[in-house]
Amino acid sequence: MPIPNDIMDHDLFGPAIRRGRAEGERCVIEWQITERFGEVPVWARERLAGLSDPELKQMAIRLLKPGTLEELLG
Repeated sequence: MPIPNDIMDHDLFGPAIRRGRAEGERCVIEWQITERFGEVPVWARERLAGLSDPELKQMAIRLLKPGTLEELLG
């Protein structure tokens, strides 16, 4: 069995690491939203839960710009 050069290419560890990283990104974004806008409503948590990795990265950047939570997640 060949050893992958990158742990992310490993059949067992790669997917688990990706899921964990995405969950961590969601948590950080929720903390930032809470700090900026107050408690995160259920609709916003549901919206965040459905975002892909690239969308989470865009959300983290967009979080720096909007004036309201609706502008961020609308």
